[in-house]
Amino acid sequence: MHPVYTLGVYFVWFLSTFFLVTLILFMVENRNRLYENKGPLKKEPFVSVIVPAYNEERKIADTIDSLKKNTYKAIEFIVVNDGSRDGTSEVTRKAIGDDPRFRFIDRKHNVGKAASLNEGIANAKGEFIACMDADSVIEEDIFQKALPYFEEEKVGAVTVTVELRNPKNILHKVIDIEYIIGLSLFLKIFSLQDCVFVTPGPFSIFRHTMLKEINGFDPKNITEDHEIAYRIHKAGYKIENCSEAKVFTICPETFREIYIQRRRWYSGALLTLFQHKDVLFNKKLGLFGLFTPFNYLLVSLGLIIFYTSSYLGLSNMIENILYYQYTNFNFFEHLFEWHFDILTFGGTHFIGFCATFFTFLLMFMGLKLARKKYSDKKMGMVWFPMMFLLYQIFWTGAIIAVLKRGQIKWR
Repeated sequence: MHPVYTLGVYFVWFLSTFFLVTLILFMVENRNRLYENKGPLKKEPFVSVIVPAYNEERKIADTIDSLKKNTYKAIEFIVVNDGSRDGTSEVTRKAIGDDPRFRFIDRKHNVGKAASLNEGIANAKGEFIACMDADSVIEEDIFQKALPYFEEEKVGAVTVTVELRNPKNILHKVIDIEYIIGLSLFLKIFSLQDCVFVTPGPFSIFRHTMLKEINGFDPKNITEDHEIAYRIHKAGYKIENCSEAKVFTICPETFREIYIQRRRWYSGALLTLFQHKDVLFNKKLGLFGLFTPFNYLLVSLGLIIFYTSSYLGLSNMIENILYYQYTNFNFFEHLFEWHFDILTFGGTHFIGFCATFFTFLLMFMGLKLARKKYSDKKMGMVWFPMMFLLYQIFWTGAIIAVLKRGQIKWR
């Protein structure tokens, strides 16, 4: 085996294992802080909820229905139709009905999600702005749970737990676990260290004065919920996470749709990194300035090792198959002669075992700390390691898209 490749494998293994073990230890150490009940609100500030929508005729009625059921009183809802080409406008009007809390901005031309959010913010009266996707539903008491986090003046945004609605197939069940651990539990862990890197689109709440200070969302960015997190940190504000509050969102139905969604997410992440490269190793940003380059270093090295390993593995497989020409390609002759020998258990096997072990350990502990029953998630748990392969596919597509400089839309 080439020494450079071997060194690279061990280096990536060390970094990834260090990251996973650190996360696990931090989760254990802070297990009593994961669900912080901030208590009742001292006052009820006025809240504006902005819901941008583009071609959401099949989903937006459920979103509006969940908003109507919320129990917070000092509130308004602003739905912005971003030039949808389907029946979103008609469905929205019917779903809103005569509810006086709703305002509907029915734009005829598509300008993008970030611009739609900014238009809603410009028309909002609330002290706090909640931004919500038109394919998501919220808990009835989500504002009572999340708003107390804003009692600290330097808190500029609060994220909540994001979970999937009705995961259908195996891939959905895997992504459901990814959301529970990666997009919810991890954000709580990161918030305790002030290094949250995204304000998830399904539902996040922002301080209105802060949004004005940083000029709202970037209309040129395709992952506005990721990009704004950078500017929140740079402006000196904190992003908190309220694990007790939940939003439920829909996953695209087919693998192709999921791939397109992830390509947009990861392409936007790369473009955001280029846009805000001044955060890298920025001491003023604390752990956020260190976590960002570390994260992308892991992604980059992981891709290199993955494709190098795939090439070497494929070459070795072809070479072994060619050996069978001397037996007239009789593949079954030695099929049942395999046996395990501890002496053949080398460094590569050890690395593979460690990676699998810590992945499952993180999954089991994450689900337990997230208060989920294993029996309800068993199918997703079995196939969860599949996400490693999917990440390579998604990141590869994102890098190609960035290099091609093609236009990637928010839908």
